[in-house]
Amino acid sequence: MDSFVEYMVKQKKKGIAIVKSILIFIAALIVSLLIAAIILVFFPVALSALPLAVAALFYGAYRVVASYDVEFEYILTNGELDVDKITHRKKRKRMITIHSKSFIAFGKVGDAGDERLDKKEFARIIDASANSSVHQDYYAVFFKNGQKIKLIFNPTQKMIDIFRVYCPRVIGE
Repeated sequence: MDSFVEYMVKQKKKGIAIVKSILIFIAALIVSLLIAAIILVFFPVALSALPLAVAALFYGAYRVVASYDVEFEYILTNGELDVDKITHRKKRKRMITIHSKSFIAFGKVGDAGDERLDKKEFARIIDASANSSVHQDYYAVFFKNGQKIKLIFNPTQKMIDIFRVYCPRVIGE
């Protein structure tokens, strides 16, 4: 029996990302005013390049702020989970590919099993969750290339049922 499930979650922006976005545009405004002052005082001949410099500066600020717009796509095919990070609906990056048979721990974030796990014991912690109270966060612990990794994500109930087929001792009821 072949199984295929796709699911996408949009990561909720944290308060710090909103503050950073505002500060980036304020910094772009201040830098563009400084550039304008420098050009006016020292290089009045290059005054025609000022609009281009300001436009380039604000475009760069926009690109940095756009990088905070993140979605995660989970693709589960016959027990193999692919997690992709999509930035600003344009750039896709594969974060990890792992087969659910290699899970050594799985559960809801914050449950007793998660509390026993120490952050220091992981080589990497991949947070591919929505950071939202609407979605339930789950964790999966596995070894990949000799490194112990913890994945935090938001699988659907159908995905959990498929994980249970491939690793029933880890997932349980």
